[in-house]
Amino acid sequence: MGKIIKTPYINFDIDIITVDDMPNQTFKEIYELCGKEVAISLLQNYAGCQIQVPARAFYNLRQRLLKSEFDGTTESIRYLARKYGFTEYRVREALK
Repeated sequence: MGKIIKTPYINFDIDIITVDDMPNQTFKEIYELCGKEVAISLLQNYAGCQIQVPARAFYNLRQRLLKSEFDGTTESIRYLARKYGFTEYRVREALK
């Protein structure tokens, strides 16, 4: 017997939950990508809320990496552009 999920309407064992029990396609994908526990936790803790996933989720990380690897030279800008798949212009903009 696994963890018991308690809701206002029913209590049930987490082990009996399948992907088909998810309320919609998004949660079926979350279940498959992240696991049953993550999908259930989101349903329990964020029911009724809207969650947006940023398109530029790793923007801050990119900025930090570029700044930490930049050595002040034009060659460094070229190297970083090739390494991260950016244009030299974008690297310069990120370093401002």
